Amino acid sequence: MILCTSVLHSVDVNEACTMEMYGNDSAAYWACKIQFAHQANFFPSPIAGLFSYEIWNGYDGFWQNGAVLETLANFVHYTNNTHTRYMTPILGGDRELYSLLEAYGPSPSYDDMAWFGLSFARVHEVIGNTDTFLSDAQDVYNWIWANGWDKNGSCGGGMWFDYTYVSKQTITNVQMLQLSARLYRLTKQKQYYDQMNMLYMFIMNNSLINETTYLVSDSLNSDCTVSDIYGPTYNSGVMVGALAEVYKITHDPLILDLAFKVTIGKIEHSSNADGIFYEYCEPYCDDDALMYKGLFVRNVRYLMDVLTDPVRRDYLQSWLELQIDSNLKYNLCDLNPITKCNISYKDGPPYFNKSGPAFSPDWRGPFTYGAPMQQTSVLELFIAAIKPDTICAGKYCNFDPQYPAPQPLTCGSKPCPQGEDCCEYSPYTSYTCCDPSQHCNKTTGICDG
Repeated sequence: MILCTSVLHSVDVNEACTMEMYGNDSAAYWACKIQFAHQANFFPSPIAGLFSYEIWNGYDGFWQNGAVLETLANFVHYTNNTHTRYMTPILGGDRELYSLLEAYGPSPSYDDMAWFGLSFARVHEVIGNTDTFLSDAQDVYNWIWANGWDKNGSCGGGMWFDYTYVSKQTITNVQMLQLSARLYRLTKQKQYYDQMNMLYMFIMNNSLINETTYLVSDSLNSDCTVSDIYGPTYNSGVMVGALAEVYKITHDPLILDLAFKVTIGKIEHSSNADGIFYEYCEPYCDDDALMYKGLFVRNVRYLMDVLTDPVRRDYLQSWLELQIDSNLKYNLCDLNPITKCNISYKDGPPYFNKSGPAFSPDWRGPFTYGAPMQQTSVLELFIAAIKPDTICAGKYCNFDPQYPAPQPLTCGSKPCPQGEDCCEYSPYTSYTCCDPSQHCNKTTGICDG
């Protein structure tokens, strides 16, 4: 294991984040603290030099390192571009298409790649003067479309999940719907408008949204019937965000109404008697699912941004604040010292001093353990609840500590966490750490199940 030596931040979380900085917006204040802990504890990863993309310490998958860039960009956006903290990891997350394709062999799944496309387009939109982010988002999108769209037209087309062309997962199709609409809005290129409509018709014609419950199915079966799996919250969330993007282009009130119904359908389906949102698999979720609730609330905020009915917007704001109250009361660990909290550092000790507050996966509590997935999910929640006119004022609004350059690594460095094979994929001479349930096939360079 490659270890880093911890160093001090020049400030601690209570100095770097105050209520006064955000005009007493409690959600923004707590988001600042949660982001501070997320970055201090998990960025950079001590094994960053092994990978072709920017990584945090302990994210379960390639895709989560892409999705978090949109999280960080949204904090900038929802403080009206006055909170410009951690610009180094935001801007440093850009990668050209082929660097992303090197993530794992023989090629990443299309939904994994789409998270990077969505984030790159959002960073361009929020930060500005980032044309490489936009062009890289287009390259990612165009690669997914060229390889993933069902050219045979079964079930009316749709996106395949990966290169095996076995399944059509909802998440890939709603990601691509959202990204096509976003790219059309940013570029006005007709290709994206046409493909947005193709994706929208595929989703609607195949009833991926249940017309009675407004729950979103997880996938489409080979006989063009929908799966009876309605659990994962991120399917509904990204669907809502996609419809909000489509509404920005079409201004069709029926689409806006559908997005709200999908939101309420999932809230009612996945909340306990106290109204607290939970993931279908809790408390036994895999690490992928630990970010799903955060992706749901991210997209709820995208809907709130375009809602024309103030009653509906206020309802969703109150719902977000209810989730915040539960996390602060029941799911928070901020002991002194923070080492008394159970926080996982999968890739090795953090570079910076460990910091709280830490949150665990279940928003109903109690606190169990901290890791970057659930920290990001809660960060998404607080960012989503920031009031529209909030700004950041003060010298720490652009806080961006210096980071060490990644140390070049190979599998010979034995960098992967215990129980994970290091795998070299020779066409690119790229590396990855296999999931503990997989082993590296030395012949193909692919992590096999």
